[in-house]
Amino acid sequence: MEQTVIKVAKAAIYDAIGKELVGWNKPLSNFTNAVMLEHETEFKGLINNGVSELLNSTDFKIALKSALHEKLAKLLINKMGGELEKKVNELKQDPTTRAKITLALNKIMEDVLGE
Repeated sequence: MEQTVIKVAKAAIYDAIGKELVGWNKPLSNFTNAVMLEHETEFKGLINNGVSELLNSTDFKIALKSALHEKLAKLLINKMGGELEKKVNELKQDPTTRAKITLALNKIMEDVLGE
């Protein structure tokens, strides 16, 4: 029972602090902002170091390169897919090309099936 009361009290405190940080002219929000501004240079330094470490990380470079390659490949495939489909449709409409494709497919089937 005591643990339940403590849990409820903690939850209420966390909720009250959360509400205090949101909204206009909240004292705790103003204090928090003031403290953050006092330590702005330190925060910027920490964030700058973190970003620099990330950018210089081999793992990050590999992951970024991989993601860029994947994105570029998808973009090119999507772009080329439409072009290829258009070209195939043009070729399918040409009777000479259709006959050549049919003959080539028949030859492949003969080779595969041994007919």
